[in-house]
Amino acid sequence: MSKRLILVLAFVLLAGLTCAAYAEVQNVKVSGDITETGIIRDHLNLRDNVVGGTTGTSSLQGTGFGENVNAILSQIRVRVDADLTDNVSTSVRLINERVWGRAGQNDNINEGQDSSIDLDLAYATLKEFLYSPLTLTVGRQELRYGNALVIGNVSTNQFGIGHGTTNRVLPDSIDDLSLRKSFDAVKATLNYDPLVIDVVGAKIFKGDVAQNNDTNLYGVNASYALRKDINLEGYWWQRNRKSDENGTITAAGVANLVDMDKRERLNVVGARAVITRIAGLTLQGEAAYQFGDHLLDSTLYPNEASAALGLDARRKVQAWAIQGMASYALPVAKKYVPMVSGSYTYLSGDKYLNSGRTVHGWDPMFEDQNGGTIFNKIFKATNYQLINGGVSMKPMDDLKLSLDAYYLLLNRKYTDPATGIYLSGNVNDPTYKMTSKRALGLEWQAGLTYDYTEDVQFGLTGGIFMPGAAFSSDNRDAAKQVMGSMKVTF
Repeated sequence: MSKRLILVLAFVLLAGLTCAAYAEVQNVKVSGDITETGIIRDHLNLRDNVVGGTTGTSSLQGTGFGENVNAILSQIRVRVDADLTDNVSTSVRLINERVWGRAGQNDNINEGQDSSIDLDLAYATLKEFLYSPLTLTVGRQELRYGNALVIGNVSTNQFGIGHGTTNRVLPDSIDDLSLRKSFDAVKATLNYDPLVIDVVGAKIFKGDVAQNNDTNLYGVNASYALRKDINLEGYWWQRNRKSDENGTITAAGVANLVDMDKRERLNVVGARAVITRIAGLTLQGEAAYQFGDHLLDSTLYPNEASAALGLDARRKVQAWAIQGMASYALPVAKKYVPMVSGSYTYLSGDKYLNSGRTVHGWDPMFEDQNGGTIFNKIFKATNYQLINGGVSMKPMDDLKLSLDAYYLLLNRKYTDPATGIYLSGNVNDPTYKMTSKRALGLEWQAGLTYDYTEDVQFGLTGGIFMPGAAFSSDNRDAAKQVMGSMKVTF
């Protein structure tokens, strides 16, 4: 009899604990999206009869952008948000990105070829942690500040995770379209309305746990609502990294840094203002300055970056960026929601390979701007001026049309003096024959968005990049792209 009683009591206790555990969850929300995108890209290398980068490999089976791209990209995300007791909530999002027709293929290169599901978000939020103004967010989360000139994408949106390596998620030629932008981070938010301060620490890259060869991000971002229509923002960020014993680091597209006893610390300080005092008009301005030090790439500086020869591989950094933006909802024909916009971006540059004693070339760090454009895929976000103008309107409530133009100018000649070759990015990416001119080119982008229902949206964009006088006749073929998409949100 006593044994039965013990079993009954154990069952009641277990049931009580289980019910209590479920009772802690106040609310659960499941959401997500499915996006299918057809992509055609032509002449990303700005020339004919070349199949890849300097190695001549194809766009979907190796490194290099490739001359032509024709693929369908599937991107699926499922998210679960749960509200718990005592101001505690959790968020988890899973993601799958792959190219149609490559499921199950095994060529020792993980580039969107299977149906593997990865962790995109996984964080807990603790509101009123220790005291009421403080919110703590811990785990894999998105970090985006301002217009993402400095912080927005863990790998920058020119390249995807693992670009140029056998660990890439998507083919190099389309990895700029990846939705993976999250950081492994701890964020403390202090809300002293109208002042909000974020203190962030993130782990960007971690190699062998037994070695001190990681890349970290630290920073503070403060936003202050001066008044209802004026918002001010200031920030400091530091990317802190060190190469491993073999002189190699794979974080955010950086490779082959020479081995150094000290860590590389790149700081950026900046300020941003947003003004909306005039109805329909939004003005934004941002300025940032980079300082600290930079380690040379040993593959590009074999005679300067050799620690074995006792040569100095460290350079001081003095770089800057300026950006202004404006958008205006025209007060005429309001039924069609006409909008005009414009922006100007200045990213400081340097001579060939930053070979001086001081580096003046702007480091993109973790930027997330101009996604989906051709020039953003071809050029690293540094050493140019970008002038953008655009118009949009809605001829119907569920249909939006847009047209944008982007004009780019080099700030400093970034070519090999002996060969005239411009290095576009990683070692295996395409190179371009240049002249002494500064005009990089002009890109046109036209777009159409159709809201089929509240949950389903169709999109169609087309673009053409026309190389400017900075390119020699060997690289004057226009690059083109067409992308059609369907997105279902649930």
